[in-house]
Amino acid sequence: MMTTTFLFTDIEGSTRQWEEQAEMADRIGAHFDLLHAVVESAGGEVFATMGDGIAAAFPSAAVAVDAAVLAQRRLTELGLSVRMGLHSGEVERVEGDYRGRPVNRAARVMAAGHGGQILLSDLTSSLVRQAKEPVEVRDLGPVQLRDVPEPERLWQVVAPELEVTFPPVRTAASLTHNLPATRASIVGRESEIRRVTELLRDHRLVSLTGVGGVGKTRLAVRSAEAVLGSFDRVWFVELANVVDPDDVADAVARALGACGLVGPVEAIEMVLAGCRTLLVVDNCEHVIDEAAALVDRLLGSCPTLTVMTTSREAIGIDGEHVVAVRPLDLETTAVELFTERAEAAGAPPTSLDRSLVAAICRQLDGIPLAIELAAARVATLGTGAVLDALDGRFSGPAGGRRLAIDRHSTMTATIDWSYRLLDRDERRMFEWLAVFSNGFELDAARHVAREMGLDAPTATSHVASLVHKSLLSSEITEHGIRYRMLESMRAFALDRLDEHEERTAAAIAHAEWVATLTDLPVTDPCNATVERHALRLEREADNWRDAVMLAARRRDGELAARLCGPPAAYFLLGRHDLADHVRPMLNWCGRGTARRSVLVALIVASAGVAPTAEIDAWVAEVTALDAAAPTGVGGLMTWMALAWRWDFEGAVAVCVGAARDPRLPQASRDLFVGIASLDHFSLIDPDSDPHGLLPSALEVAARTDVAMHRVTCLLAAAWAVASVDPDRAVQLVGRARRDLPLVPPLTRASLPGNASRLLARLDPRIAAEGLLDQLESAPVRRSFVDLIPIFYAAALLHRVGHPDAHRAAVPLASRAGLPFVSMMDCVGLARRAAADPHAMSLADLERVVRAALHQLVDEPAPEVLADAMC
Repeated sequence: MMTTTFLFTDIEGSTRQWEEQAEMADRIGAHFDLLHAVVESAGGEVFATMGDGIAAAFPSAAVAVDAAVLAQRRLTELGLSVRMGLHSGEVERVEGDYRGRPVNRAARVMAAGHGGQILLSDLTSSLVRQAKEPVEVRDLGPVQLRDVPEPERLWQVVAPELEVTFPPVRTAASLTHNLPATRASIVGRESEIRRVTELLRDHRLVSLTGVGGVGKTRLAVRSAEAVLGSFDRVWFVELANVVDPDDVADAVARALGACGLVGPVEAIEMVLAGCRTLLVVDNCEHVIDEAAALVDRLLGSCPTLTVMTTSREAIGIDGEHVVAVRPLDLETTAVELFTERAEAAGAPPTSLDRSLVAAICRQLDGIPLAIELAAARVATLGTGAVLDALDGRFSGPAGGRRLAIDRHSTMTATIDWSYRLLDRDERRMFEWLAVFSNGFELDAARHVAREMGLDAPTATSHVASLVHKSLLSSEITEHGIRYRMLESMRAFALDRLDEHEERTAAAIAHAEWVATLTDLPVTDPCNATVERHALRLEREADNWRDAVMLAARRRDGELAARLCGPPAAYFLLGRHDLADHVRPMLNWCGRGTARRSVLVALIVASAGVAPTAEIDAWVAEVTALDAAAPTGVGGLMTWMALAWRWDFEGAVAVCVGAARDPRLPQASRDLFVGIASLDHFSLIDPDSDPHGLLPSALEVAARTDVAMHRVTCLLAAAWAVASVDPDRAVQLVGRARRDLPLVPPLTRASLPGNASRLLARLDPRIAAEGLLDQLESAPVRRSFVDLIPIFYAAALLHRVGHPDAHRAAVPLASRAGLPFVSMMDCVGLARRAAADPHAMSLADLERVVRAALHQLVDEPAPEVLADAMC
């Protein structure tokens, strides 16, 4: 064993450059020549080449770091951005290769970095700090590296001619993705994972094809997990529940958080612009034409995008690399999977006769999902009984010859066999639960079971049994356990519902459960219970949409009104993708409170996209309906209409009047106080208080149990005191931001923009600190709304005359007064910048902004501060 320091390198953005630059091959060759020369001249050894990087070994940590610094300086001449990571430790040399944990750790350190950055592990950093000529390093703190159980403190090398400021390191905690949690290990797919990951590094479109149940989705998820460090973001989109092919783009936009003020495709392009993103699009087969068209457009408009699809057939567009996912090997990996799942289900290892297991796997054609269903039954039936049962289903009447059925039929027959082993109530519950299109939680299952005549304990027992028998899957989320059906299972269960003529009854039970979330008293539409239910609707959005579509098909105005109750109004703010589902219900929702609820839902979902005259007509009708029994929604809709046409003084006047209307519930009046205060102080005049709003806002913030009212009032108060007490203003902003996770979705997305604008008006040092804190708290720009802090930061640089302001201000050139405009203007700027292929990339803009903000915090020039305070 010997102590060695390892250097790993990788080119950032090489895939895009290979696609765009004809001379890339020559530059890559020059890059490898340079690295080899630098390593060898320093006494090191390049022992491996991987993709666009190297692995090198050095006998000394100080020498290794010196070589990395020299290489970084020279690589800039080639126009390549290379990330480097170093770690030291004891390893074993075997046949010219190095073996040991330090080798893998060095690779993980490198994967956490950015192009131009040199990262050191804590051990390597301590070695170079103790050298005769210490290297300057910056402590980045302890982070969680991918696949490394304990945190590792990382250090960044600081040297002349090297970039100093970078985005947060890519750690296991900061890698952003929405990949579904995997329930169990993946067996027999190691070579396929390696193949897929290699393709993802070299090609922009990879498609996994195969029959249902063969494991395409699980292989896609595991492959995406394996390349997390190579992308800024990895997003998983499930298309199995998309019924209308025209909804494909909406489904992708929702998964990316890109539901905005533009069409879904344009919103997706904005979110994807400038960041290396892997988009995993699952279950394309039933909407393959629309999925192919969308993927083709996105790959053309987003040069940093890579796409992986799963489908029963290739999507058939240029540049596609197809991986055919085969069944497992019948004698090895299929047997291994069956054995593992059977033991997990409680079967004693001694009961698993290998020859019988192999025979079962042959009957099931090596299809993983079919094998898992059969294995789940072994603990109760025994291996022999499972084989006999399957043999009876897959053989002819004489019992000797296998029926000529394809592998898809094998999967269907296996599901049917497992389904028929359920008792009557379990079968029926399995069928009824299939109406949930995007999963469900236990309270929803119990509600549906009650409509079937089953009590809560029985329903709970049946759900647990269905999970145990692999007919349901469960995943632990931050909200508890959520249950889902795989696409194959759900299709089978829905077919059985149709056979038994119970689809409508199950759908009504499902819609009635959704209504329990929305059907709260319309007389008090702004209280804390309404807010909590609105948050729950976020994760039940697909179920809400399906319930509304049922109400529309049945022309059930009463159900429609209940589904559009007060929580739906909060949930639907900005959800333009759902507005078209609400509109048809106006035709049969009657008059009075029912029509008022539907109108309110339609207004909040359509504001900003529907014609102004149409919005005004709806608002007038709501106001008239609300006059008879005032709740405050008439005033809220009037405020929204005025705000969207930039009449903020008129909007504030409406809110001030409503805040003082004793007929309204207290929670409604509190919301009007918050809106009036925030709009006045942030959009009209922060230095005057003609309506006496500041004391009221502070009183509401201290008393209310509604998070949105509290956050709104705290931000308003921060605006009001900013000019006389900037430290207190920053403190109030911090208090408001801590509560942001508790407020409804659009409010949660938009209020940080208001906070950013306030911070940009304060003392530059305070503003820079606050904006950096806001950028660090949300390191990934998931939608154009998330870009707003960057634009306000750029405006701050312009305001203080920072030397880099001209670089950051390219997208802002048309708005000289940007520091004083509204958040809505900043939304427009973010949209235009994200869609402009000729503007500075968003990643580059953020890097410039971050570096300048750090300079304002660390070394503010006196003349800059003096100018800013004038």
